[in-house]
Amino acid sequence: MLLRRQWSRMLRREAAYAQFDVEGGGAAPSESALSLRQRVSMVIGTSLTAEAVVNMPDEAIHHAFFQEHRIGAPLLRAAGISVAQLKARGTDSAEKLAELGFSSLHLTDESFCAECVAAYGADAVLAQFFVSPSDAIVLAGSPAVALLGLDVGMLLLLCADRPSPAREVLLQCAPYGGARLGGVPPQTLIETGLRAPELLKLGLDAEAVRTQTLASPADLYMLGFT
Repeated sequence: MLLRRQWSRMLRREAAYAQFDVEGGGAAPSESALSLRQRVSMVIGTSLTAEAVVNMPDEAIHHAFFQEHRIGAPLLRAAGISVAQLKARGTDSAEKLAELGFSSLHLTDESFCAECVAAYGADAVLAQFFVSPSDAIVLAGSPAVALLGLDVGMLLLLCADRPSPAREVLLQCAPYGGARLGGVPPQTLIETGLRAPELLKLGLDAEAVRTQTLASPADLYMLGFT
């Protein structure tokens, strides 16, 4: 009953703030402030009670608080807490974002990726979340490729000597055949370990590889096209 009354008071207070701002009577709470719904949603399944978090000062909910109470990516995303809000609370780098359990998989959400780029910059996001063949597979074919300034060649660079991940990257970059290798340096393709049998299964014959990568006869030979 007590929590219900507190909830009701906070809802009325939030509505009053919004109305006050609309009428020009003053400023509404900061955009980084957490709403009541965000507060309650982010503690579901944790040791914290809704009553406790409802009564906390807004400034007490910060990066260290999230870590201490194991409030990670799934809860933060479910609560609708934005990257800008997290940054304002001390999650002020892509590295700290990763500390909360965020990964390259989350970047496949276009709006979330755009928020990360706006908050930390594409270079910082790439340095943290674009480091392994699995990251290349996850991001390939997603809106994150354009938002982060990536291309197929850069995805394949993470797949050096890893033909299986390289194959998965190419599978997701374009339909069967197609211009999957457009602009990819032939040496990058060679270094993945992919060879003619695998490339042919992807719909990429010698002519397609030559046209898209400007491969020389020597390059094609190294790729197994004879």
